[in-house]
Amino acid sequence: MPRYLILSLLLLGAVLATWQVRGHAFFWDTVQLGSKHAHWYFEHNFRYLLLPDEIDSGHPPGFGMYLAAMWVLFGKSLAVSHLAMLPFLLGMVVLLFQVGDYFGGRHSSWMLALLAFADPVLAGQAVLVSPDIVLAFAFLLVLSSILYEKDGAKIAGALLLAAISTRGMMTVVVLYLFELAIHWQRRWDFPIRKAIPYVPSGLLALAFLAYHYQQKGWVGYHADAPWATLFARATPLEFLKNAAVLAWRMLDYGRVFLWPLLAWLGYRLWKRKGKLSEPVKQALWLFALALPLMSVTFLLYKGLHGHRYLLPVFLPLTILFYTLLVHSSLSLRWRHAFFSIAFAGLLTGNLWIYPDTISQGWDSTLAHLPYYPLRKQMIAYLDEADIPLEAVGAAFPEIGPLEFHDLNGDWRGMKAKDLSTDEYVLYSNVMNDFSDEEIGELQESWAPVKTLQNGGLRLVLYRRKAEKTLY
Repeated sequence: MPRYLILSLLLLGAVLATWQVRGHAFFWDTVQLGSKHAHWYFEHNFRYLLLPDEIDSGHPPGFGMYLAAMWVLFGKSLAVSHLAMLPFLLGMVVLLFQVGDYFGGRHSSWMLALLAFADPVLAGQAVLVSPDIVLAFAFLLVLSSILYEKDGAKIAGALLLAAISTRGMMTVVVLYLFELAIHWQRRWDFPIRKAIPYVPSGLLALAFLAYHYQQKGWVGYHADAPWATLFARATPLEFLKNAAVLAWRMLDYGRVFLWPLLAWLGYRLWKRKGKLSEPVKQALWLFALALPLMSVTFLLYKGLHGHRYLLPVFLPLTILFYTLLVHSSLSLRWRHAFFSIAFAGLLTGNLWIYPDTISQGWDSTLAHLPYYPLRKQMIAYLDEADIPLEAVGAAFPEIGPLEFHDLNGDWRGMKAKDLSTDEYVLYSNVMNDFSDEEIGELQESWAPVKTLQNGGLRLVLYRRKAEKTLY
């Protein structure tokens, strides 16, 4: 009974959540990876494959093209954009149950589905128009096809991964190596035979990267890109700092509750000194391959530290915890107790809000939900007070035309902050690009004109104090 009840509730929940957020503006990286990319294809009637350099992140443009196609078919609106994500969300629910059936049995798979969607990173992305939801869906599709040996679905999922992003391409490699590991045969042609379903995906990736390089002379990023500094190579000291940040990410937003339970389950398994079951071995392989391979760019570059980049690691972590729990020698009562602790702990991650001087991944937690009504109220106040948006300094994600956020035809927008010349500055704790010094200066030397707050999320419009006014 819990299986079908929870499956139905999760499917219904995905529909209701998508409907509830249908009016929410594009947020954080989805402004570029979703809205700006889709605008380019929509406005140019798909005449060009490659994006202009100012919005080209080096990724395959599959998501922007998909979103633009939805606009062509159903109209350009926020509601259409959010509803375009619904097939992937519903597909993820079904796939999580399939994967849960394999690793823990039909009687327990509801636990995997609930744990996966309780993770704030997946939940936070699930209410956005996000390519990472498509990536997570495609990851689960390929994983399920490996477990159930369905080559057609494997080809489709791998192609989708390659069409979404360069991280999707890396994820294909992880899944291919996982398939080799769990089905290993001592035959020289075994890796070749297993690679055949991945060939279309590999050809798509190579064709895109080669064409991109031939047309533009660069792959991944270029020196004049606004985000080029994020791709600067880390020094040995910065590498160690990145490793510490990676460890923090693995504990962040409620995931800290998983690790003690995971350690205890692993200890009990080791203490039994019995042969590991196939599902346990396979879950271990999946996590052991995903963690290092998907962390390479996280460690080697200065700024690629977003929580969402690690979704292909967090999902295997959840699968590993679930598999160890179901295959443990704990009684049913204790298994449900461990599940409840992990589930509740992950849910609390949506309440974790750090001090203003600590950057956090606002797109990777449901804590960002109050931002949308507060943002609307602040823009309405600026209009009522006759303060031009172009006269207000702000930071990511509020720089640029409202059209890219709201799809409302309004090309006004706030400018990049400059505290030495701006008269008005809009600050929010969702804006990580304010330095500690700038936050301190605003609080000490500027006058708050309008403050809006909901829970731990805050927007403050500051005006330069009279004695500081520039002439």
